[in-house]
Amino acid sequence: MGDKGLRLGLSVLRIGVILAGVILSYMITSRSGSDETFVEGQERYGGLLDGLFYIIYFVGIACAAASILFGLGFLVLKMVNNPKSVMGTIIGFLGFLVIGLLSFYVLADDTVLNAYEVSGITVTNGESLFAGGGLYFVYLLGSISILTIVVSEVSSALK
Repeated sequence: MGDKGLRLGLSVLRIGVILAGVILSYMITSRSGSDETFVEGQERYGGLLDGLFYIIYFVGIACAAASILFGLGFLVLKMVNNPKSVMGTIIGFLGFLVIGLLSFYVLADDTVLNAYEVSGITVTNGESLFAGGGLYFVYLLGSISILTIVVSEVSSALK
């Protein structure tokens, strides 16, 4: 009975979110015009747009929380039942952690380029550090991915 109640509750919630999104989308598009200014749009449907964004935030946070919680739950269950089966996953997490720490704390710097200051763009040292670390993280992950693909293909061809 508990499983059916949970499924019914989640189905009702899902349908409610879909209906709210469809109704808000209809209300926004029916109030908008092709020649309106930003200020006119804010007056006509700005509050409705905020509501639509709150729905998007709620769904995104709920999906992220569910995927993290279920993923961690299954990881813990596998660790209890068969610890050797999750060693690859743990090594992967540690690899991401090492690459992230290397990207943000070793490679990235907090230097704000003079070109930004001259053009009037305000960039703090923290924002520069975060952007640089993110770029290095993506570059390192991409390079490692390409390297593993090449190694895998070469070793496959040699077999």
